[in-house]
Amino acid sequence: MVRRFIHINLLIFFFLLAVPQAKGQEFPWSLQYISNMHMVNPAFVGMWDKAGLLVSTRQDYASIKGATMYQQFSIHSTIKNHSSGIGLDVIKRYVGIERQLFFTGNYAFQIRLDMYNYLRFGLKAGILNYGNDLTRYDLYPDHISDPEFQNDIQNYNMTVVGVGGVFFNDHLYISLSAPRLINNTFNVNRSGYSSMQEFKTVYLSGGYVFKMPLGILLRPNLLIVGTAGRSIHFDAAAVVYLPANLQLGLNLRSNGSSCLSGQFTFSNNIRIGFAADYAIYQDIRKFQVGTYEFLVGYDFNIYRKAGRPSYF
Repeated sequence: MVRRFIHINLLIFFFLLAVPQAKGQEFPWSLQYISNMHMVNPAFVGMWDKAGLLVSTRQDYASIKGATMYQQFSIHSTIKNHSSGIGLDVIKRYVGIERQLFFTGNYAFQIRLDMYNYLRFGLKAGILNYGNDLTRYDLYPDHISDPEFQNDIQNYNMTVVGVGGVFFNDHLYISLSAPRLINNTFNVNRSGYSSMQEFKTVYLSGGYVFKMPLGILLRPNLLIVGTAGRSIHFDAAAVVYLPANLQLGLNLRSNGSSCLSGQFTFSNNIRIGFAADYAIYQDIRKFQVGTYEFLVGYDFNIYRKAGRPSYF
């Protein structure tokens, strides 16, 4: 009982320390984050006694020139004979001419609360390489120059630090994370120019796996994203796990969009996934044909031990 009290208070202290200074742009996350929770919270790295590789690409607002595109590679693994895990993420993000390249490492360690319940903490740290060729922007139809756009912003390296915690068992999880804790600014021949918006963003999520007839599993999930200066964002989802190694998902989001996703796992542990996100009642739906994401993953048991089934 005393150990559990200490563990819970450590978690509370951890986030009271982190949240007040959580500044930075919202961290890139996948349409299919619901089955790859390490993308949102570093505490999930190495949770299920396995190692894995993941490659994904995502195109936002297809048919709009210069719309955001993501490309991601990640590798993660549990550490043998330790209740901990490590991982590496490489994420490339394009918004028009602007380019962001993230190199981040993840570390997580686990505390056993009782026979069934666990508590994990995670740390994310790395660099963001930022570039933006302002001279390539066509600002006005008559090509009038703007002194604020006469210099390039190329190859600036910024620090990325994030934290996370998750309480979980084989069927339930409650997660809290702050992916960006450091406010990055720089000057380029101008006073006080900042490369990133300054927001405070915290992710709170939870899910539970229900057993249904015929070996079907149902997992409802809720993600709440709170950002200082913005309205709270909700992402309500449900995933159905079918016996044939197939999972289907539906997300309804407070920004007026919905997402359909599916993943299939082959007998050799290779999995492929596809997701399509469409605006339901946003005005932008008139000008684009949806957001799409494709991923390929491979999970392998490097320590040849019986691992727990992974649902998040």
